[in-house]
Amino acid sequence: MAQLPPAGPPPAGQPVTTQAPATGWEAPYDANLGPAPGVRFASPGARLGGYIVDVVILFVVMVIVFAIAGVVGVGAAATDSGLLQGTAIIVGVLALLVYILWTLLYFPYFWSRGGQTPGMRMAHVKVVRDVDGGPITMGPAFLRLVGYWVNGLTFYIGFIWILVDKRRRGWHDLIAGTCVIEA
Repeated sequence: MAQLPPAGPPPAGQPVTTQAPATGWEAPYDANLGPAPGVRFASPGARLGGYIVDVVILFVVMVIVFAIAGVVGVGAAATDSGLLQGTAIIVGVLALLVYILWTLLYFPYFWSRGGQTPGMRMAHVKVVRDVDGGPITMGPAFLRLVGYWVNGLTFYIGFIWILVDKRRRGWHDLIAGTCVIEA
């Protein structure tokens, strides 16, 4: 039979230890629980659906920007003036720069402004800090975008990692210290 400690304060020089009594049983870990009580991690399907919507938005903007640049370029090329043909080249380069800037800022801007891109809003998911569920700033948002590129360079293993990680984090989430929750 186990011996109980003596009642009263411990002898002088002895450290005071406080331990919670052993309960004998703990609730199993719920992989759906998020970074705060009552918060659940987003499902891989909802994340993929939101991402597909965002890619479609990026594509539509690309088509519009290059269609406008094409119309201006064709109009300028139809003239015999070398000045207008030079303008067509400038318009094409500007269109390319606008599209590159748009694609570089799209995800980080929305992630740092409310945690949701338009696609994520439609899928009812949100990106937050992994440690406490708070909003992310522009720094982690750019790191998360860099993580997207890393995922792409590794044959999308970083995205597939969402199915392996018990907190449903991809490599981009691990790099940026984020997670995606149900909104």
